Amino acid sequence: MEASPPRRKPRPPPPPGAVDSLPPEILQQVLSFLPLRDAVRTSAVSRSWRRLWESAPGLALEWRPDTDPVVADGVLARYSGPVRSFEFVLHQGSFWRADGWVPLLAAKGVQILKLHFGGHWHEGSSNCLGASIFSCRELTSLDLADDCVIPAAPPGLAGFPKLTKLRLSSIEFPDSGVRGLEALIAESPLLEELLLDRLYFTDDEHSYGFEEWVIRAPNLRSLRISTSFDYMWQIIDSELPSVEDVEILTGGDTDNRDFMKLFTGLARVRKLHLEIPYREVNALEGLSCTFGNLKDLSLRTNFCSLSTMLCKICILKNAPNLEALKFLIMWPYPEELELGVGLLNTQWIEGLLDNLKTFTIYLALCQQNEMHFIEFVISKAPRLQELRVIVLHNCPKSNEQLLEEITRYRKASPQVNLFVSRLEIANYLLLQDD
Repeated sequence: MEASPPRRKPRPPPPPGAVDSLPPEILQQVLSFLPLRDAVRTSAVSRSWRRLWESAPGLALEWRPDTDPVVADGVLARYSGPVRSFEFVLHQGSFWRADGWVPLLAAKGVQILKLHFGGHWHEGSSNCLGASIFSCRELTSLDLADDCVIPAAPPGLAGFPKLTKLRLSSIEFPDSGVRGLEALIAESPLLEELLLDRLYFTDDEHSYGFEEWVIRAPNLRSLRISTSFDYMWQIIDSELPSVEDVEILTGGDTDNRDFMKLFTGLARVRKLHLEIPYREVNALEGLSCTFGNLKDLSLRTNFCSLSTMLCKICILKNAPNLEALKFLIMWPYPEELELGVGLLNTQWIEGLLDNLKTFTIYLALCQQNEMHFIEFVISKAPRLQELRVIVLHNCPKSNEQLLEEITRYRKASPQVNLFVSRLEIANYLLLQDD
């Protein structure tokens, strides 16, 4: 008679306090806090954990840029819970997968969606998202970048009711143009952070005949605009009542821009980073609005002409509470003429620079007008604590010579600390590429 096979010993129940003794809903909640890779790997813990991750609520489905999209397909097919966030970088040849992912994610109530299409736009390479992107009604954050086309919105679905963060970089609007973008922003009423970077509008490709349109966002706090051409966005103070932090970089293409109107729309900001265009006349002459909230001002500019010097003075005159001032010197053209400290002193008014604490000049060549402006500021700022001058690698003066020269200037603040450093050529080239 053959011996009967040995019976398996029954697995003992988990001891009190063991993780396996917790209710499945508690375990799923724990898994929802893990990174995706770790959550999936818990399937190897035990038989009872094998499929636990598939229904853990609110998993963050986020992958590294080199991940094969087949992996994301598999996870989306098995995962039945609501998606807190989905982040993926698609490369050439796999853009089409986004068309299948977005409807699935909309059905799973995705809240944070980040899709980058792995490159820079060139003809024939971009991916057109389907209109299903507008069915993601639970979105609180949307980040789209590179080689991506946003279609015209279906009727009644131009924006996102819960969206607080919108980042669009190298995105094309082929059908709806700037009006579609205007509606997308205006119909996302909870928007707090907005980035518009190098957008492209094919319907105006040849004429650049944009009509003016207004950024309307009552809860917006942070605004970033970076573009190589001016597609006629407008900022109106009453339409952005909550804005605090604004950065506008236009690449110098602002020939038709009314800078007086722009600055009037920025009267509420606390932090401002802006390019000052080269104009033959002072673009802000007669500026009357007061920037009472402005604490931190950063300007991309130069000191090559009287108009740019006076433009800076106009801003400073209207910012009585400014505490931090930074100049990033762009387009270091030769100075047209030397503008002495005496001329700057004629522009001084009572209270100018009274609250300034830090002053930085970045990418300086320390030409005469730059040095005169440094002398003017430190002679008028009674609360200045720190002056930093970061000079270009090819500045003819040594750090020691510059420090010695600045030390001789009259100082309104006895506690000011002076720092001079030099930007090496490699770092400068990296900055230009960026």
